[in-house]
Amino acid sequence: MAAIRELSMMAKYPFLPEARGELAKYGITLESFSDPAYRRVVERAKRRILDAIEYGDDVNPSSISDDDFVELASFPLSVAMIAAIGDKRLARRFALATSSLVIKLLESENPEWRDEMVLRIARDFFGMDVRRDSRIVSGIAYDYSLGLKDYLRGALAFNKPEWKLVNRVVERGRVLVTAHELIRLLKDRVMEHILSLVEKAGKVGALPSPVEEAIREIKERMPTAIQLELTTVKSGPETWPPCMRTIADRLMAGENISHFANFAFAAFLSNIGFEPHEIIRFYANRPDFKERIAKYQVEHIAGLRGSRTKYMTPSCSTMKTNGLCIKDGALCGGIRNPLAYYRRATKKIGKIDKNKAEVGGERGEAGGEVIGDSGPNGDTPSDQQISGNPR
Repeated sequence: MAAIRELSMMAKYPFLPEARGELAKYGITLESFSDPAYRRVVERAKRRILDAIEYGDDVNPSSISDDDFVELASFPLSVAMIAAIGDKRLARRFALATSSLVIKLLESENPEWRDEMVLRIARDFFGMDVRRDSRIVSGIAYDYSLGLKDYLRGALAFNKPEWKLVNRVVERGRVLVTAHELIRLLKDRVMEHILSLVEKAGKVGALPSPVEEAIREIKERMPTAIQLELTTVKSGPETWPPCMRTIADRLMAGENISHFANFAFAAFLSNIGFEPHEIIRFYANRPDFKERIAKYQVEHIAGLRGSRTKYMTPSCSTMKTNGLCIKDGALCGGIRNPLAYYRRATKKIGKIDKNKAEVGGERGEAGGEVIGDSGPNGDTPSDQQISGNPR
């Protein structure tokens, strides 16, 4: 990674109140960006968004401006531009890239200054229950302790064993974390905050021509959304349990879901006959989508890589443990595994289709002389007669 340019705290972390206060001193409005004097700000705002589209989570801090004002002013402008474009997938991609940039900047800070900034962002801005707590336990150097509620809010989304509460040092309702771990927990908070800023911006009215031109260029570079007609894909979604339909809806909306939800959904689709390339399409709208990684993971779940063991769909009790069960299973009739719901629903629909076919056949035999025949005077059958026969 290229060396990160020296910038003020407000330029590096422009979502903080101090940064907003500093920018307010300049009295800038959206109309100000029609002035050529602000061309660099517009270009940097555009670059923030294009970097998000191209790199996402892999955004490189070397792209930041060497001018404090440009970096500071370009952030709210980029938020306004995202709001004006009105694409939720782009908003999530932008929030992901922005939060990733913040985390990389924090990681690069001098340790003493980093400690101050981490606490300022975590405790003062996000209201997290975090305290300095430097000590070594079982060979691990911890830097902070975090309230259990705040820890679980972020850590439950992580799938690695080291984040599980049973593997943590917990004392009197507080969890010990390293500086790196606390910074990682901040990432999702920052991402949520950026999304809220875009939402609060709402509909943006007329924009200066330089900004409109930048937006046109951004739209040309945006990838086409992957559209799946869930009513036409094989065996679904009416035969899928509520938990899997909910995951599918969130994926198609471009939302990030937990690692376990990703695994459970891929395993479910694999076990009902979807091919890896079909499964991958569901994940293509995620803000952090990387096709190469998704392909490897889905093929691994399908038993085409690694140990060649095909993973089963997690049980309902496991889905509940991971917060993915809908209405505590009340909609599913006491099943133990999402596959049982699918099999039962498929069987039920098969019976309905069979009954329809049998009834249709009987009607066809009874009304066969009418279809395609003419009336006694050579007239075609009436609409009522035709509609009474199977099509």
